[in-house]
Amino acid sequence: QRVVLPALCLPNEQAKWLAVADEAAQQSQRGAPVLIGTRSLEASERLSAVLTAAGLAHRVLNARQDAEEADIIAEAGLSGKITVATNMAGRGTDIRLGPGVPEAGGLHVILTEFHDSPRIDRQLIGRCARQGDPGTAAAFVAIDDDLFVRNGGWLLDILRLAGQTQGSSRALGLLRWIAQRGTAKIQARERRDTLAQDRSLDTMLAFAGNQI
Repeated sequence: QRVVLPALCLPNEQAKWLAVADEAAQQSQRGAPVLIGTRSLEASERLSAVLTAAGLAHRVLNARQDAEEADIIAEAGLSGKITVATNMAGRGTDIRLGPGVPEAGGLHVILTEFHDSPRIDRQLIGRCARQGDPGTAAAFVAIDDDLFVRNGGWLLDILRLAGQTQGSSRALGLLRWIAQRGTAKIQARERRDTLAQDRSLDTMLAFAGNQI
């Protein structure tokens, strides 16, 4: 029963945080709990500052609130609750929906940045609509997100020149694919290089023999 809404790409990080805050406010007002996933502790705290400035009550779950994780997760499924969490926080724990929440559409998950691996994106989106519950998910990203800047390549340059930095389009899906594929290639090469170094070291130690 999961509904994944079209992704939205904003021109910069600040515009992204403002759009995320607006989306969270709208979903919360209609009674849906909101879970906002961020890639880092720093990003979670920047978003928290924007939510606070907008007058939106919320809780943050990251490495600094580790001791409170159980309490925060227990409340994350209640009607209108807004929770900001880093990707690792609360993983493996189902968020139980409170009274009236299924009728409001279930948990609404907001992804604020695509990850190096699409598998992690799927894991975050998969926090909603579990165990037969309804749920929705949406991605709000920025053209200057780290993944795009590092591996967006020629398409990122074209989108910037064309001014296509806001709105949802097939170009965003292609940009995401190019960036994540480029990252996967780099990581695979790094793993091969590490393995080659390990084998070379094993060979040198074998020739050195037992020096004792």
